[in-house]
Amino acid sequence: MKKSDSQVTASGKPETDVPSNFSFIYKEQIVNGLPMAYYESGEGDPILYLHGIPTNSDGWRNIVPVTASQGRSIAVDLAGYGKSGIPSNNDYSIQSQYSYIKGFIEGLRLDNITLVVNDLGSLFGLKYAVENPQRIRRIAFIEAAFMPPDLWYKQLILKQKMMFLMMSFPRLAALVIVKKNKIPAMMMKMAVIRKLNATELGWYLGPFKKEIERRNVMLYGPGPATFPAKGISKSDGDFADELNKVATGLKIMNATTPFLLFQAFPGMITRKPAIEYATANFKNLTLVQLGKGKHFLQEDHPRAIARALNEWINRTS
Repeated sequence: MKKSDSQVTASGKPETDVPSNFSFIYKEQIVNGLPMAYYESGEGDPILYLHGIPTNSDGWRNIVPVTASQGRSIAVDLAGYGKSGIPSNNDYSIQSQYSYIKGFIEGLRLDNITLVVNDLGSLFGLKYAVENPQRIRRIAFIEAAFMPPDLWYKQLILKQKMMFLMMSFPRLAALVIVKKNKIPAMMMKMAVIRKLNATELGWYLGPFKKEIERRNVMLYGPGPATFPAKGISKSDGDFADELNKVATGLKIMNATTPFLLFQAFPGMITRKPAIEYATANFKNLTLVQLGKGKHFLQEDHPRAIARALNEWINRTS
């Protein structure tokens, strides 16, 4: 695929006037007894947004209204995050949390889905996609995990690898994540270039301050604390094993399913090796360069992301 066919430059510096108002009314979908909180706008084929750690669906607030012109745009809080319920019986496993997203999608009878995934949301969303390709129309990746976990781990910078190493010690991880509740504030400062205001920080940090149990989702669920050393799987169904299955399935899916990959510099988990992997393995790919950005690109480049999504959906319809 030629560069001119696959690469689009959407923006440059992070947007400085990002709206912090939230005008949606949350709804609930009960899945396996757990309330899943979500909001939506628009009609037609669904565009489903899945967020990462430690954020929630509020991060899509400036994108959903724009893509509502293309379809039923839905942003949901993962189990244990935002306003959604917390997994029951202390089961924070990948399989448990995935069952809620699967149940949410099927409970709303979503089909012909445009999937937009970020961070942790990519694990659950892409797992659903490769297991149910007939229900997926297209996939957009925003700082997502789409490559084999050992290769994904190798591209991380030393600071990130040190964090993964620290989180591999259970007592230290419990102290940092649960007792001191350091992860949400640290991540939002580290992963967004612009300075979030008090209202925006409240959306992301508030749930973990109010309910200590939500912190256990980050400790025991898929994340840095449960990622196998160097991305090498230790057992069937663990974090690395699921990422391997996703990576394999995506190569097959891309033959008939358009992919859109957002890139920012320097990025955090979609760095140069990930871009090289994507362009080598995904032939039906559009690459959008956003300019300067880190991890939660929807907070730094919401208008550029929404505009690129609309153009891509139009072009691939």
